[in-house]
Amino acid sequence: MAKTISFVKGKGSLRHDNREFIASNIDEERVSWNVAYIQQPLKEAYDEIFGPAVDEYNARQKRNDRKIDNYLNKIKNSGNNEKQFYETVVQIGKKDDTGILDEKGNITEAALQAKEVLDEYARTFQERNPNLILFNAVLHMDEATPHLHLDYIPVAHGYKTGLKTRNSLTKGLQEMGIAPAVSNKDTETMHWQEKERAFITELCREHGIEIEVLGVDRDNYSIPEYKQAMKEKEAAEAEIEILNAEKTEIETEIESLDDELESGQKEIDEQKDILNEINEQISVAKKTVAAKEKEMDKIIESGKPVEKEIKDIRSKTSDVPNFFGGEQMVKLPKKVYEKMISRYRVAGTFENLSRNYETELSAKQEKNNKLTEQINTLKAKIKQHTDFLGKRGLLEAFAEFIRPKTIREKIATYSKEVEKDKTKTKVQSIGKNRRDDIAI
Repeated sequence: MAKTISFVKGKGSLRHDNREFIASNIDEERVSWNVAYIQQPLKEAYDEIFGPAVDEYNARQKRNDRKIDNYLNKIKNSGNNEKQFYETVVQIGKKDDTGILDEKGNITEAALQAKEVLDEYARTFQERNPNLILFNAVLHMDEATPHLHLDYIPVAHGYKTGLKTRNSLTKGLQEMGIAPAVSNKDTETMHWQEKERAFITELCREHGIEIEVLGVDRDNYSIPEYKQAMKEKEAAEAEIEILNAEKTEIETEIESLDDELESGQKEIDEQKDILNEINEQISVAKKTVAAKEKEMDKIIESGKPVEKEIKDIRSKTSDVPNFFGGEQMVKLPKKVYEKMISRYRVAGTFENLSRNYETELSAKQEKNNKLTEQINTLKAKIKQHTDFLGKRGLLEAFAEFIRPKTIREKIATYSKEVEKDKTKTKVQSIGKNRRDDIAI
């Protein structure tokens, strides 16, 4: 069975990720099955990542009111919709095809396969994404479906003014070679997710997990539009599963905060804001599911043969008595028979064309992914060498050396100087000869 891969923006509830409280959707007996890759306090991570840049910036300030006391709080209170960190939840499949437990309470083979893929994905995340610094990463096996919570701080370098190293998701992704945003519906984050989705899809295939949505064949026709609609519908359904789990956990956290007298109302209000955001996301995802179901129904309807033509064929068909038993036989006019054979051939042709197209498209997509990976690797190497030259003051000298225009200018200047020296020498020679003539 083909499965979906879901990348959902998480709410960043570190208390939930690290199981500091147990919500109703968690099997406490399976908490020990979870895998924690890194659990670093956020403040400690910020000091480690941005501390040197903050110290360097503060050292340049003559006024104390311009110094940064706490960069973590500065981001929180910036008012520019900046986030202290981001969370991505990665899930393979849904609970109906990748549930962790079977009817007998044993772990399923599908869950073990998904766990292996997610484990490899998590362990290689930092290497692939050097500008998204993981400070908390956990694989959960105590809920309905295996999934990862990846919490990271985006980092960008090379600013001319202010902090030279900053929290910036957009510039951090671009620094990793991710293509810039084209529009609000085609952003750096989407480009990054597409790249990561391609990577984890390949991991799934290596572990025998089928990811491509096959859709259905209806009346010997392969319908790409139907497949795409089904893929988007299943992705939205998987997102709803994840969001409902997040919703349950936030509701539990709010209840626990209400019970703690020392908890401030501000923290409770923050969690309620998160809950409202989750409800909005669930609403959007449900609308997507409904819209895709309508789209699929419309595609199926448009793919049905014309009812009038069916009735016409049936009106010209009659049963043939079968005296020997077995399957019922029918007879029909030769023109109708020839027409049906012709339609069958056309259907087969289009089916083969569709399959060939999908195979070719898949091969080109795989080739494109490999080329993109190679380009990003080369960009990283170029940047590494450029940084090396820049740190040693050789970059400008190298740029000057390879600049053709500068070389041509220097050759021209040198040629003029040589010509000038020749002229001067000639004049001096003539002068000497004249003096010699006078002397004689």
